[in-house]
Amino acid sequence: MNKWFCVLWIITAGVEAGAQKTFLDKQVSISFFSEAPLENIDAHTQSAVGVIDLATGAVFFKVPIKTFKFKKALMQEHFNENYMESDKYPYATFKGKILNLPDPLQDGSYDVTVEGELTIHGVAQKRQIPGTLTLKDNTLQVNSEFDVRVADHNIKIPTIVVKNIAEVVQVKVSSTLTPAP
Repeated sequence: MNKWFCVLWIITAGVEAGAQKTFLDKQVSISFFSEAPLENIDAHTQSAVGVIDLATGAVFFKVPIKTFKFKKALMQEHFNENYMESDKYPYATFKGKILNLPDPLQDGSYDVTVEGELTIHGVAQKRQIPGTLTLKDNTLQVNSEFDVRVADHNIKIPTIVVKNIAEVVQVKVSSTLTPAP
C-alpha cells in the first residue's frame, strides 16, 4: 500500500461520518525561489499531496521532487541530479500538528503555526512554520511562506556555483483542500 494512503488512513481513522474534519488536496502548489548574486532560480510544482485533520490538528504534505519545473531544462537537470539527488531522495515531506487551531473552527481566516518535521534530501529538521487557514463553505484554503536553509538538509553547493544558488531558499505553499472521501 502506498505510504501516503497509509498516513491518510491513520489520520482519518476514527473521524465521525457526520462531521467532516479531514481535508485532502492532491494538487498542492509549491514553489521556491533562490535569489543569488549571479542568478535567480525559481521552480514550481502542483503535484504535492496534502492532508489536514481539523479534529486533531494533524498535517501531512508530500512532494515528489522530480515534479518541480524550471524555466531552464539544465537547471532542472542539475537540481535533480546534483543537488537533490532525486533518485535517492524522491520526496520531501512535512508531518506535524497545528499548535493554535481555534476551537470551534468556523468559516473565517486564521493565522496558525504548525510544528513538525520537514524532511528534505533525507534529512529531517524540526520546524515551526507559519501559515493561514481559511475555512469557507466546507473548503479549506492553506497558504504559507517560509525559508529553508539548504545546509540544514545536507544539500551541497559546489564552490564553482556558490554565487548562483542562495544559501536560503524561499518556499511558498498554496493548497485548496476539500473533504476527504
